[in-house]
Amino acid sequence: MRRLSDDKARRLSALLWRERLKRWLPVAVGLVLFAGVYTYFNMHQLARVDQTVDVQQHDGHVTGHRSGNSPVASVIYVHLDDGRDVEAFSHFRVAPPNGAHVVVAEARHASGRVTYDVVRLFDQ
Repeated sequence: MRRLSDDKARRLSALLWRERLKRWLPVAVGLVLFAGVYTYFNMHQLARVDQTVDVQQHDGHVTGHRSGNSPVASVIYVHLDDGRDVEAFSHFRVAPPNGAHVVVAEARHASGRVTYDVVRLFDQ
């Protein structure tokens, strides 16, 4: 059995690497391009988020419930201690009963929108 000369072995190795590059370089370029496009669109979406600029907590009492089909969250009507009646989003699995004492977070957003979330339920 004859052995390849160093020159032929080097040329064969270079040919093999060229073939590997022809096969895998487009895949690598495609992955890098996909990652760049994905990052661009995520950054674009994050720039459009309505930032929360201020959060205040208020005490209140539950006055009613809005019927919904979510088993995990609900919208409840709350009478705040400052006299306002608001709709607040509750993340509790079981909605607080009417008359329950709750703490509501009032979030003001950069767009001027105000949202209310039930933070805590007080035992009475």
